[in-house]
Amino acid sequence: MKTFEFDSQIQFIGEMNHYTDEQIKNEPMLFNCDFKHAYNLGGPITGKFLDHIADHLPTEDIVVDSRVHMLMPGWFPCIPGFHHDDVPRSGRDGQPNYYNPEYKSKHIMALVNADVCPTEFALGKIKLPDVENGIYYKEWHKMVSCEVAVGNLQRLLLRGNPIVGFDWQTFHQGTRAVKGGWRWFIRVSYNTDRVKACTNEIRRQVQVYLEHPMEGW
Repeated sequence: MKTFEFDSQIQFIGEMNHYTDEQIKNEPMLFNCDFKHAYNLGGPITGKFLDHIADHLPTEDIVVDSRVHMLMPGWFPCIPGFHHDDVPRSGRDGQPNYYNPEYKSKHIMALVNADVCPTEFALGKIKLPDVENGIYYKEWHKMVSCEVAVGNLQRLLLRGNPIVGFDWQTFHQGTRAVKGGWRWFIRVSYNTDRVKACTNEIRRQVQVYLEHPMEGW
């Protein structure tokens, strides 16, 4: 069976300022924006982030997405499970194309108030088998989790207000919120075909995910 090799790494770039809950909850959310529109449509937190990473951005086009969540303990800001960001979904049944990807994306992300709900990374080199007639991340999540548990991959939780860089082969996942509060997330992507179809939208709503819904209130 075919196997794939991944070098899951991140680069620490800097740190965002501290912002109050009032500032975070009033920050506009963005979807599929180019740099110009992200700067114009975003608020002061977004602008500060884009200024901060200016020296790290490539000369080619970028695409920006951001989210603001009000979380309670146990809530997820995204569907949990170790995965990769923006591997082309041109494989069978709409699955990521690891055989012959049309591009290999790169990203810079930041969090404000990540202590509310840290993002978890699994760092190191790993080989994983192909998944026939199945969903890659459903199977790979269990394998990556096992490698973290036995120490073959390093578990890293992003806390505080970090800015980090990573690429298409970096395994990470959302975690349960450990306390209540407001959390801001942004990701800039480049070396991706997404830049060819920016729609420059303000995101009007954002969902949370609950493992046990009746325990969330």
